Amino acid sequence: MPKFRKKPVVIEAVKWNGYSNNLGLTNGDPMADGARYDMPAWMPPVSKVVTDQKYPAHPAPGEVWRDGECLWIGTLEGNMVASPGDWIIQGVKGELYPCKPDIFAATYEAA
Repeated sequence: MPKFRKKPVVIEAVKWNGYSNNLGLTNGDPMADGARYDMPAWMPPVSKVVTDQKYPAHPAPGEVWRDGECLWIGTLEGNMVASPGDWIIQGVKGELYPCKPDIFAATYEAA
């Protein structure tokens, strides 16, 4: 069986902790007052705050929705959830996707 090595690529990433200053949140969002840090400029603002737990989260690719402390991120592979502690990665083509901390630590190192 052939083996492959991942090409060395530098990415940008931020660790999501459930709070942020500039995710486009409104004053009615209870998380807005608990901000701990600013998200990077490449992170798009939240375009929808999900308030009904029965509402299916279907953001379009590149769109970010908020559901409590979690973010729903629309990717080309479908919708993915970033929970507090997960990393949000901007890929080589500007795409966004979440990554669990253990996978991030095994795959990436500081550049």
